[in-house]
Amino acid sequence: MEGVQLKRKVTLRRKEKPAEFTFSGLLKVKLLWQSSTDLDLCIFFTKKNGEVGGVFSSQFRQKKSDLGSLTEFPYMLHMGDKAEPEAGGESVEQVNVASLNEIDTANVCVLNYGKAIDGEEVNFAQDSGRVDIQSDNGDYFEVVIDAAEQGHVYHVCSIKNNDGENSVMNEGVVMDLGTAFDKIPGFS
Repeated sequence: MEGVQLKRKVTLRRKEKPAEFTFSGLLKVKLLWQSSTDLDLCIFFTKKNGEVGGVFSSQFRQKKSDLGSLTEFPYMLHMGDKAEPEAGGESVEQVNVASLNEIDTANVCVLNYGKAIDGEEVNFAQDSGRVDIQSDNGDYFEVVIDAAEQGHVYHVCSIKNNDGENSVMNEGVVMDLGTAFDKIPGFS
């Protein structure tokens, strides 16, 4: 992405129309947050043929294939779960996307897996988090993670592939693991 001029960052609000974008080489989806909580970035998808799947940290099932691949389907790669904050105090997890050609919809979700396993309450608004989506064509979107409802899964946004024209929409829905399993295709 050297030499790419980012357009002005657009913050997507809930109940707004989807924002359109294109990319030709790489789309970066980043989770950034400012608390000591270990959050996890996941993308669950539905293929155009109806099959479902996901890309997430291998910590969930200890399978390297859960991280995905940029050179074969799903053309998404989770860059790993690093609990250490970057300089400036923000923790970051990132998924790079090389292609959405076979994907109908990608659901960007944030999980607090540790608290879900321990049965502890979660309020994502306390983590000062956001998801940034940057295309290699200069598009730059931010979706703030600000819902105060209790739940271990935050469905942050969805990315819809309309035959090469993509759109991102703020979903802003908090749910428990069981509801996510029922409502988010590919969630496992």
